[in-house]
Formats: sequence, structure tokens, C-alpha cells
Amino acid sequence: MTPDARPAAPSTPRFFVERLDAPQVLLLPADTRHAMRSLRLAMDDELLLGDGKGRVGRGRLAGVRGDRAVIDVLETAAVPRPTPAVSVALAPPANEGYRWAVQKLVELGVDELFVMRAERSTRRVDDEGVGAKLQLVAREAAMQCRRAYHLELAGTGSLSNAVGGGGAAVVLDEHAPVRLRDVLPDATDAIRVLVGPEGGFTDAEVCRAREGGAAVASLGPTTLRAETAAVAGAAVVLHRYGRLG
Repeated sequence: MTPDARPAAPSTPRFFVERLDAPQVLLLPADTRHAMRSLRLAMDDELLLGDGKGRVGRGRLAGVRGDRAVIDVLETAAVPRPTPAVSVALAPPANEGYRWAVQKLVELGVDELFVMRAERSTRRVDDEGVGAKLQLVAREAAMQCRRAYHLELAGTGSLSNAVGGGGAAVVLDEHAPVRLRDVLPDATDAIRVLVGPEGGFTDAEVCRAREGGAAVASLGPTTLRAETAAVAGAAVVLHRYGRLG
């Protein structure tokens, strides 16, 4: 850190940069347009920085080079990655439900998203919302909530792939006799919550998940939309391990 280190104002904007290990860094063209046109930043205005990999910092607008803003880096610090790693495997909801779910999972602090195929899925896992567009949604949400780490996209695959991703796994099933909070292990390095599509998982899928070592639990007596279940389930897990609340 530099001698002029001090807390940033709550209204200070936050941007991600490609790297944060040099005296000067450049904003991406889209971020530069947002900074200069929408936020109307002026020379010497301060902003917060992050590389999405755990390094954060504070900078000052020094100029514009072509279509990219030049930022003088004033200070940086490393943020430890929180544990345990929390992942959500989600069968894509229809319409805007997926975008909303990704935004909220980022805001809560979920570390990883796995896009899952399920028997009752009504949306293909390679439809709009997956890939580059999904990354953009996650990146924008992370800037808004000032996350130190990007939401990792763990790829796409079946329920069996999701269960076998390493660490503990819990399938959410509204018919399960036990609650999510009661099946979470006391200690784990990583845990993944599996959320099915509208209509839930089939009995055969739940059986295969159990055979693969996953626990099966519910969030309570009410029927939730897939995107709501994903956010609620993630919140329960994050709270259980002291990462929320």
C-alpha cells in the first residue's frame, strides 16, 4: 500500500481491470464509455479497482488513451478467497429468470455456477444466457456489489456431472423429508447445491444423485421458482458456514 491509503467513499465507482500489478492500468472500452459518459468522471477522480482474482485497489483517472481510460494505481491489497467454496448447479430457468438468478448469486457471494441439463428442462443449456452473455451479467453484478472475485463458470453438463464435481453436493427436492440446513456437513472445502428446472427433478434423477453421493433436502413446504430456489439455497449454505449474515 502507498502512504496516501484511505477508505474510499461509498459512492466511489468500481471497475474490473485485466491485471492489477502495474503503476498504471487501462479500463476496457465499454467501461471507459460508462466512466466518462454516464458517470462523468473527470481527471484526478478516484475509483476502485479489482482484477476479479482477489486483488483490489484504488486508482485515479489520469487520462484517456484511444478508447481506454488510463488509471494511476494508488494502492492494492490481496483479499483471501472465502471458504468453503460454494457452487450452484442450476438448470436454466426460462425468460429473465436466469439473468436474475445470476445477478443475485453474485451479490450473495457464490463462487461458482454450473449450468445443468435436466430431464424436465425447457431451455437448452447452450441457449442465450450461457457463455459470453452470462459472463457479462456476472461481471456487471460483481462490479455493482464490489466483489473481489469473479463468479466462476464451471461449464455445462448433466446432473451426474454436477454431482461428481468434487466436494459435498446437495440436491434440492421439495418432497424431501429433511431440510437443507440439516444435511450440510460440519466441515467441507467445497459444496454444491443442485437446483432443477420448473417442475423439479424426476424421481430417477434424484435416485441417481443419491447413488452418486449427494444428499437430498428441501427448502420448506412451499413450491419455489427455480431461480428463487437457487438464491434461497445458496443463502442457507452461505449462512451455515459464516459467509452471510
